[in-house]
Parts: sequence; C-alpha cells; structure tokens
Amino acid sequence: MARYLILATCALLLLGGCGSSEPTSDTRVVVFGVDGLDPELLQERIDRGMLPNFARLVEVGTFEPLQTSWPPQSPVSWSNFITGTNPGKHGLYDFIHVDRANYGVLSSMSTTEPVGLQVSLMGYDMPLTGGAQLSTRQFPAFWEVMSEAGVPVYVHRMPANYPMPETTAVTFPDMGTPDLAGAASGKAFLWTESADRSEKDSDSYYIRKAAVNRLPLQMAGDGRAVVKVPLRIYGPPDTAKSIIGVLMGRIEELGRQRREAEALGNDTLVAEIGTEIGELNAQMASEQEVFTTFDAFIDYTGAEPQVTVQIGDHFGIAQVGTWTDWVPVEFSVMGGMVALSGYTRFLLKGDEPFELYASPIQVDPWNPVFEVSTPAEAAVELADAIGPYYTQGFPDAYKAYKADLLNTAEFVSQSDTVLEERKEMMHYACDQLESNGGCLFFYTGSLDLRSHMLWWAQDDLHPNQEDPGPAIDDPDYSEAAQQIDRVYVQVDEALGELLARIEKMEAEGKGPVELIIMSDHGFAPFRRKMHLNDWLLQEGYLVLKDGAEPGMIAVSGKTEDGEIDWDSSIVDWSKTKAYVVGFNGIILNREGREPQGIVTDAEADVLLDEMRDKLLSLRDEDGATVLTTIRKASEVFSGPMTDVAPDLQLGFNVGYGASDETAVGEITGDAVIVDNVSRWSGSHLMDPELVRGTIIVRSGATLSKDPALEDITATLYKEFNVVPPADMDGKPLF
Repeated sequence: MARYLILATCALLLLGGCGSSEPTSDTRVVVFGVDGLDPELLQERIDRGMLPNFARLVEVGTFEPLQTSWPPQSPVSWSNFITGTNPGKHGLYDFIHVDRANYGVLSSMSTTEPVGLQVSLMGYDMPLTGGAQLSTRQFPAFWEVMSEAGVPVYVHRMPANYPMPETTAVTFPDMGTPDLAGAASGKAFLWTESADRSEKDSDSYYIRKAAVNRLPLQMAGDGRAVVKVPLRIYGPPDTAKSIIGVLMGRIEELGRQRREAEALGNDTLVAEIGTEIGELNAQMASEQEVFTTFDAFIDYTGAEPQVTVQIGDHFGIAQVGTWTDWVPVEFSVMGGMVALSGYTRFLLKGDEPFELYASPIQVDPWNPVFEVSTPAEAAVELADAIGPYYTQGFPDAYKAYKADLLNTAEFVSQSDTVLEERKEMMHYACDQLESNGGCLFFYTGSLDLRSHMLWWAQDDLHPNQEDPGPAIDDPDYSEAAQQIDRVYVQVDEALGELLARIEKMEAEGKGPVELIIMSDHGFAPFRRKMHLNDWLLQEGYLVLKDGAEPGMIAVSGKTEDGEIDWDSSIVDWSKTKAYVVGFNGIILNREGREPQGIVTDAEADVLLDEMRDKLLSLRDEDGATVLTTIRKASEVFSGPMTDVAPDLQLGFNVGYGASDETAVGEITGDAVIVDNVSRWSGSHLMDPELVRGTIIVRSGATLSKDPALEDITATLYKEFNVVPPADMDGKPLF
C-alpha cells in the first residue's frame, strides 16, 4: 500500500488537470441509498409517528420490501445494484475472499497487481510498473455505461467502489476506501495515562502511553496551569526501503532453519533462532515506522479543562467529551523526498487520567496521495464547498467502539458528525443535479453501523443484557437504548431536506424529479455466533495434523525457494474436504481449484447434500433452529464467476451468524455455538428472506415484479433510455 501511495503521489505531482464541458439532461432521478434501512423497523417507526417525511412519502408513493443478495452482505448487495447482476457475474461473494494460493484471506473488493520493473534510488526500491490497487468487480457499473451514453451521473459515496474504475461520471467511493495509512476501515489512535490500558497495535488502532508531567499543577497551587504532553502520531509504514527486503529474506531463511531445528529436537538452537527473528522483526518495524511529533496542552486556566492540540502551525481545541475541528497532519517518507498530507479530529476523552483519541487520518482532498474521486478534481471541488471531510469508507468509528477505544456516547457523537457531514455533501450533490440534470446516487451508512453496534442496548434478549459484558460499559448513558430510534429520525430529517430540494427543483420547472429510496438489506439481532470451522472439524470434514492445536488454517511459511511450506500448516489438507473463509459460505477443498484439493467433481454434490442436511437439522442448546436456508452456489448464482464462489451458501436464522474467527479461517477450539458478547450485536448476514431491504418510489409507480436490487439498476437504464450491458440480470420495475 505504501508503495502505491508513493507512486500515486509522484504521479499527481506530474499530472495537470484538464477541463471539459459537462453533459446535461432534462431527466432527473435521485436514488437515496440508506444502508441497512429495514422495511419492518421503518413501518413500525412510521406507525409511532416518529418519521413524518417517510410517512408522507409512503402515503403517496410505493413502498415494498426489496430482495437482497445471496449472501446479504454489503459489498455483495451493493455490487448487485452497481452492476445489475448476481455475484456469478460481478464476482463479489463476501466481505472476505479466500486466497486460493494458500487458503489465506483476501479482500473481496480490491487486489494489488504485482510489482514489475523497479529501480533503487537512495536506498529505496522504486517500482516503475505494477503495484497499483485494482477493483475485483467483473461487470460494468451503471454510471460507467450511462456516462458513456452522455447522461450526467453523480455518485456520492458508493460502497464497494474502491479502487474506482476509470469513468467520466463524478464518483466518490465509500466502503473499502482506506485511510492515509492504508487501513480499509481506518486506523485510529488513543494516547492514555490510564493504568487500565496497555500499549497495543492492531489493524484498526494504536494505543500509546502518554507521559504527563503534572508538576506545573503542583507548583501553581490552585491548579490553574497548562500541562504540555509530547506525543507522536503514526503514518503509513515506509516499506519501500531496500533494507526491508533484505530483512524479510533473512527472517524467512531463519524460519526455515528453526523448522529444521525443531525437527531435530534441538531446543537450544530453536530458542536462539527465535530470539534473532524477534530482533530482526523489531528492526524491520523500526525501519518502517513513520510518525510526526506534536504536543497536546491540557489547559486548566478556564472554567472547564480543555486540550489544545498543536501539529506544526495548526491547532485544534476541545473540552472533555468534545471533538476538535479537522487538524491537518503531514508525514515525511522516502528520506524526505515525499510528503503525505491528511486530516484528523481529536476527542479529549478525559483530563485525569489523560486520554486523547484521534480519528483515522483522512486523505487530504486538496492534495490526495491516491485518488478519492473521479475525476480527481471532484474531490477538490467538494472540499472547496464544504471543507475537509471523511474520505475513508465507513467513517463511523465502529471499529474503535468495538475495541473499546470509544464508549457509547463518544461513538454516537462521532457518528452524528459523519451524518451531518453527509447532509452537507447531499446539498452539494443536489446543486449538481439542479444545474445539469441526470442521475444522482447519494449514500449514507450511519444507520447500518449504529444498528450493528447498538442493537444490544434495545434488545432485552441479547446476552449483553442478561449478563453484562464488555459492551455494557456506560451505565450512566441512559440514551443508549434509544439510539436506533434516534438514527431513524436523523435519516428522516435528511430525507426531509432532500425532499425540499426536489420540490424546489420542480417548482422552478426542472421536474418532475423521480426519487427512489433503497437499502441493501434489513436488520436483525445477532445473539449467538457459530464457529463454522470448529463444526467442520467436529464432523470430520476438516482434519488437523496429529498433535496440532487449533489456530489459523492458512499457511504462512515458505520454503527456501519461495514456495508454500505446507508442512507449517496445522491442517492435514490430504484429508480435509471443506473449510470456511468468510461469513456465509462453506468451501469445498476441490481438486484442481484448491492448492491441495482432494474433492472431485463427482463427489461434490453428494458431499454438499450431506453437509446441508446436517446443518439444517442443527439445533442450539434451547432447541432453536440455527440455519433456515442453505443452497448450493449453482442454485443461487449464474455466470462465469460461479465456480469460484463458496460452494454452500448459508442462510442463518434470526439471532445467529458466523463468528469473526470463522471469517478469517480460524479454528477456535471453543464450543461450536456461543454467546455473542461483542458490541457488534445486530446483523444481516442471515437468510436473505429474513433481512429484506427497502424500496420506496416517490411517484407511486406500480412495480412490475417482486423488486430486487438488480432491478433498480435496470430501471435507471430505462429511465434514461440507455441500453444496458448484455447479460444483465435486472428487469425494469416501471
């Protein structure tokens, strides 16, 4: 990722912008995408009188449950809508895909092409070809086709659209778009002097101890003083140095030597090699570390303590429990040859003990290190209009909340800010539609993420209510149980503003304007989680080597010549028939497809039928049905990508889902079905019929069929008289 960022930066320095006249259209259609908008929850809140704008729209329009995707996961569902096809044609089956080179984990939404030619410059490896991130989507997006046909298209935040394909449409990506550090869901920061927290790194956050010298407070006597806290904030690792490759090569060689020593039973040599590997890993981490120093000043001279954060010449100010405005931050990489700039916001969680949180660093839209819009200047124009904004996908801080870096009130306040920012983007997008006509897609994900993270607070049957665990950390935060109601009200208010803009356009003779509200899926409780790889192990479909302990099924070691070291795997692939990587599918260890496959095509159907029968008869300890619908991939998908889909598609019952450990290919050694005590307590990764999405059509048009996501795409093509791509699945609804 860092190599790609550096290349992108260099390219942006060389390339100049070019302008062209914008297309226009007398037809105007708005699609308001509300992630996770559930038709039953929506109707219930309309009936309670909470949602006046939805109520007004439903009264005059058409309101139906919407068929979601198999499986009902956001990258899959939105890709169905983006392309008008099923996953057998667009190729996305899950949040997580299996790496069929080694049974490991891959992103479903993007891939990185291999580095080709490279040169060494001042100790850095500079790739001249390759290294770019590419979209995995295998079918054209509707805006690509429509814009090529001359239709103005404005796509403001589309999930599963990073990296963005080349297009003349104006597009901004959402889910899957990384922060400045390259983290797909963002990497947050917490500095703390609390004795209850330890320093820690993960894929989604840093926790660092803060050294707070409180001597000025003692000297002042009355406690009115300013305390300076020196800190550092981290950027993307600098992986381009030639020494990194040397260190990695040495670590791999030592790994081979350690395995040989283990085989010989030489424990002393094993320990010595392990120590050297640890030292080399620490050296490599140090060589890659990129950071900027800054100061936080805790100010006790006013009525309330506050913090002033100073990064270079820039400042941010916040009191306890509040956020600063955006603060710019810059990192120097490649020996100072390249500067990477971004923005973050700080939250003062507490002054004694001191705790300061920072949002993941967003790409600077005025000086992006990688493109965050098409055309590139669209990001600049949006920033000129509304100021710095969240460029990463899924900006609501759900991962920081899940990891307890934020409490419930702090998560809600951050999510509120995201939703307010989205409304600013919405008005900017409406300006574009008003001027030029065409098709506008506008997206918000806050309702989805709050439903995921806060379901426990309003679900009396959730394990976190019966036996409060880590999720129930805010006993004094009495509003937690009302937050899902509240976010529905906030989306209703955004809808009211959108309707006002549409009615204004129509009053000015620029109508009629069609409005379609859609969601990718609905929502349900997630109370019990299933370790699917543990079930496969229990039933004999997945086999460990003699003496192997539970762990990750993927192998990570390599032989001396760079090949996969299958001896380092805990799994006996010569006896394993099935495994799971991802949330909703079981994958056969197929001969000719998997690297160590043993299941033949002739055996596959019988094996799938056998597993399906067992899983459908599976009951929880209270007798509840765990899975309600299970289908073979060939029964739900069609197209050239069907053969690489998980072979068995799992439709969980309400209340159930696969565990996070399952998704990344782990065998836990735990019970097969256990309580879900995570804050991630609502879900939709279930039987698609149990979590249908929503469609509302403002004009009240009669729908020609039971609507599906792909049909909305076909309807857009028809509304603008654009010929859709051949082999599209969707059918026009009007």
